[in-house]
Amino acid sequence: MGRLSVKISVLLMLGVVFSLFIFNLDYFNVKNFSIHNLQRVKKNDIIKIIQQYQNQNILSVNTKDLKQKLLENPEIEDVIIKRKLPDTIVIYVYEKRTVGLIKYLNSYIEIDKNGYVIRIEGDLPQYSIVFEGLKVTQAAVGNKIIVTDEVLLQKAIDVAQGLLRFNALKVFKVKELIVLLKNISDVQLKMDKLTIKLGDGSDIDYKLRLLKGVYDKLPKNVEGVITLNSNGIATFTPNTGEDN
Repeated sequence: MGRLSVKISVLLMLGVVFSLFIFNLDYFNVKNFSIHNLQRVKKNDIIKIIQQYQNQNILSVNTKDLKQKLLENPEIEDVIIKRKLPDTIVIYVYEKRTVGLIKYLNSYIEIDKNGYVIRIEGDLPQYSIVFEGLKVTQAAVGNKIIVTDEVLLQKAIDVAQGLLRFNALKVFKVKELIVLLKNISDVQLKMDKLTIKLGDGSDIDYKLRLLKGVYDKLPKNVEGVITLNSNGIATFTPNTGEDN
């Protein structure tokens, strides 16, 4: 047992010496950062955070700490960080997805699937889903948006997520979809010159497939109202310009 203890002690000492040697080699100092997946997040915002790790030993970089700092950016959903020996930190950024926008004063508030404000824009971005009928009382980037009716907000988000799953902007070849929230039981979709009545917005995936079947049969630029029901019935009422 004495010899075994000596061997273990020697191995531990060698391990410590080797670690100290590695940690003091300039060869393993961080010299490069490889950043991927950026779309709307500014690269300079990432660099401002990661530059403090420049010339630090790559093995001593606390990736959990770095990840947490990057996640403080309200536009970032998740981050994956990898070490590429000998001197490169690789960062994969996954940005939050905007589910919808709300016009507020002279700006548009972009929110994510959890109702948090991603950013506030002065102009309406192309290919957007816009919520109408929500009354905003408070909005700050990085915080959850405050509205007078939380249930109606969740309804808007659920409908918008259905539209995104269906890739509705591309499928219907439009640059804007308006989700009009009259009340919890009366949700409508505005698309070009068409009004689509979704009822309470339930079964949204099914209703969008039903809408596609009706939409493909209509003449282009037609005006009117499409009413969708969960029982598979869809009706179209053209706008004749006369009062009904």
